[in-house]
Amino acid sequence: MNRTWWIGAALLVTAVSAALLPRMESLHSSMLGEHRTVETLSSAKDGIILGDANLVDSVGSLPFSMSIGSVGLEDGVLSLDLKITDSRLQPSEVYADMAKAFLFAFRDTENIDQVMLRIIAEDKWLGTARLLLAADARRQELSGELLRELQTAGNLPLPGRLKAAFRISETSLWKNQFIPASSG
Repeated sequence: MNRTWWIGAALLVTAVSAALLPRMESLHSSMLGEHRTVETLSSAKDGIILGDANLVDSVGSLPFSMSIGSVGLEDGVLSLDLKITDSRLQPSEVYADMAKAFLFAFRDTENIDQVMLRIIAEDKWLGTARLLLAADARRQELSGELLRELQTAGNLPLPGRLKAAFRISETSLWKNQFIPASSG
């Protein structure tokens, strides 16, 4: 086969892909719309615009049960580490704090589109810190309903639906130390 044929085939595949990919996305969106209305969190028009000048004060004013380990902001991505220093803290308190962080970022600010959240167990006596949970939440993929579910999740393991929506990863330390043995 000659080179012209290969170039023509590549152009044809590219054109077909460009035509089909948007159609595939619209099929997915229309299936969601057919079966259920999806509420998303839009940017607050009169919300806070987080920046270097107000980041620490704004996040520090949130009423977390856990202490803030670190906070950062880059290109619309809020990075937040929350530390558990008391092993008596219940999963419901951790989930509620996670929901507070997401609600603040997605309801009260204009410029945050993603939150990278880590929950870390800190042992001051041993000077160690270990990751318990990590989440990667995105404004366009969350709804008020999902945030309410996380806020009121209780002390049981999170359902797969919430783990998927918030992209939550749990370590074995979290499962062994904080989740009741009878539940999973």
